Amino acid sequence: MTDDVLTLSEKRMYGQTRPETHAYVGSGLGVTRVETAGGQIGRFTLAHRCAARDIAGANGEIAVATEEAVLISTDEGFEPTGFGPATAVGYDADGLVAAGEGRVARYDDGEWWEMGEVADVRALSDDLVAAADGVYGLPGCAYLGLHDAADVAGPFAATADGLYRRDPQEGTVGPRENWAAVRSGAHGLVATDDGRSRPPEASDVGRVHAADVDTLYELTDRAGAGPEPHWQPCDLPVRERVVDVAYGDDTYAITADGTFLVNTADDATADGRGGWRSRSLGVPEVVGVAVA
Repeated sequence: MTDDVLTLSEKRMYGQTRPETHAYVGSGLGVTRVETAGGQIGRFTLAHRCAARDIAGANGEIAVATEEAVLISTDEGFEPTGFGPATAVGYDADGLVAAGEGRVARYDDGEWWEMGEVADVRALSDDLVAAADGVYGLPGCAYLGLHDAADVAGPFAATADGLYRRDPQEGTVGPRENWAAVRSGAHGLVATDDGRSRPPEASDVGRVHAADVDTLYELTDRAGAGPEPHWQPCDLPVRERVVDVAYGDDTYAITADGTFLVNTADDATADGRGGWRSRSLGVPEVVGVAVA
């Protein structure tokens, strides 16, 4: 039996069992579940067939936006929620939020509750909405400025002309004036866990990544969050465009070509050698990766 077909539970990694995480990749083929542990990438299987437009995870749940519906993971598989066609899904402190066909709504106790109207939504994260004409805030869908936003996470927004950070407490003109550029050029991805996905013993305040057309960067000094020298290029084992990043015990990423990546600390691996590792999943039209 080759290493490629071993499950992580079979590998044991030099006799020491590592905590296992399931990451979920959304693509034109569907939702692919990937087993990871201790920096190792194990078996991957197609969990649900669909044409995914977006994927997100939180609180033990995975949500998927498709051309027909918003799906959520259950014990029986992925089930529709009654939202209809969607372009984006995300989670905030109160649960699942979805957007599609100009509407933004929250899923609560089996029902969708309208939050406002925003056209051409591309991403949802925490209390921000990324759309073709800029960034909006939740729950009221108030316009917060910028233009051509591709992604949002924490206080950051990735747009066609740069990566921005918002501080609603600064400035005297209003919320639209409180965006500070931290990286120039088109960015299609920004991700942060705000410390919520870190192990309890972790002392840092969270992980932040952003990507332009060519490179994935990590923010190495979150307190500063700029200028550019704080953003360090990630030493990836492949030269492919990263389209999404998710967080759990490790950091997970997926490329447009369907290569799954995991970044693990040295002390969390069996051989003491951390860093980025990769495995091709062979899935088309990749839209994102999520961890429940």
